[in-house]
Amino acid sequence: MAAPRESRARRSRRRAATAPAPITLRDVARAARVAESTVSRALAGDTRISAATRAAVKRIARRLGYAPNALARGLAGGGADVVGVVIPRTAEYTFASPFHLAMLKGVSRVLQDAGQLLLLSFLEKRDYVALYRSGLCRGVIVLMSRIGDRQVAALARQRVPTVLIPGDPGLPGVAAVNFDVAAPTAEAMRRLLDLGHRRIGFVGGAPDSLFHVDRLSAFHRALAEAGVSSDPRLVGETNFTPAEARERALTLLARSERPTALVCSGDLIAQGVLAAARDLDLHVPGDLSVVSLSALPGPRVTAPGIAAVISDFDQAGATAAALLLDLVVGGPVPPSPVRLPTVFDPAASIAPPGRG
Repeated sequence: MAAPRESRARRSRRRAATAPAPITLRDVARAARVAESTVSRALAGDTRISAATRAAVKRIARRLGYAPNALARGLAGGGADVVGVVIPRTAEYTFASPFHLAMLKGVSRVLQDAGQLLLLSFLEKRDYVALYRSGLCRGVIVLMSRIGDRQVAALARQRVPTVLIPGDPGLPGVAAVNFDVAAPTAEAMRRLLDLGHRRIGFVGGAPDSLFHVDRLSAFHRALAEAGVSSDPRLVGETNFTPAEARERALTLLARSERPTALVCSGDLIAQGVLAAARDLDLHVPGDLSVVSLSALPGPRVTAPGIAAVISDFDQAGATAAALLLDLVVGGPVPPSPVRLPTVFDPAASIAPPGRG
C-alpha cells in the first residue's frame, strides 16, 4: 500500500526548520538591545534618537539583512500572502515584451486562484534576498534570469524559496522552468539544410542570457550534426530588441557572401531582421529565409508568417507560480528543471536559397 502523503502543515513545519526565517524588526531590536519603537525611529532617521544609537541600529540591521519596508509592515502577516516576481530588466522593456507579459499573465492567474498577491519588482542590481528577509514575500520568481547573476546566486545560498525561468546550470538545486530547445531547433535547421541552405546566420540575444546560450548551442549542434561548418562571422548578438536586431542583420546581409537564411533567437529579433530585409529590398522567403526560435502560440502577426519554434510562456509563468507555492509550504525542489514542450511551425518564411 502506498505511503500516506505528507500533510501540507507538516511540510510547512519541515520547511521552516531548514529555511531561514525572514528578519523582523523584533530581531533587530533584540540584537541592538533596544525597544522595537526605537529601531523603527532610528531607521527612519528620527532625531529624537541619538546619533550613536541610530548608527548602531543601522549597522546591526545591515548585518542581519533586515530591509525595512512600509508595505511589508502594512501587509497582514508580514508578507504571508505575497509572492515576489523580479525581472532583471527595465519596466519599459518588460511591458513592451510579449514574452514577459505572457509569463506575468500565467503567474498572476495561478496566484489569484490561490489567493496570493503579486509583488512585481524591477530590481536589476539591487538585493533580491532583501525581498524575502524583510518579510515582504514568501518566495521569489525570477523571470528571464541571467548567467552569473550574483543576486540570484545569493537566493540559492540563503535558501530562499526560488524558481527561475530559465534555470541556471551553475546553480544546481534551485527550482527552474525551461523549454525544450534542442529538438525543435534541430528540426528547423533540418528544414533549412534540406532546402539547400549552407550559409546560415544567427541573430541572438545578450551573451549573458540563458535563453540565448541554449538556442545558440542548439544552432551550432544542429550544423555540426549535419556536417556543415559554422561561420562565427555570421553570428550577431543583440539586447533582444528589434532595433538592435535590424542593425545586426544589416551588417550580416551586407557581406559579400551574405547568408541565405537567418535564424533568430526570438520573434522580437525576427521583427528586426524583417525590417533589415525590407531596407535592402530582399524578399522573404525568396531572397532570405527567416526562422524564429521562440514565438508565442496563436496567429503569426508578421507577413509572411515567420517559421518559428512555439513556446508557451504563459504556461511557463503558471508552472513557476505553482512550483513556488509548493516550495513555500515545504515541497521538495525538483531534481531537474521542469521542461516544457515546444513545437516547430514552418509557416511561410523558408524556401530554397535565392539566386543572390
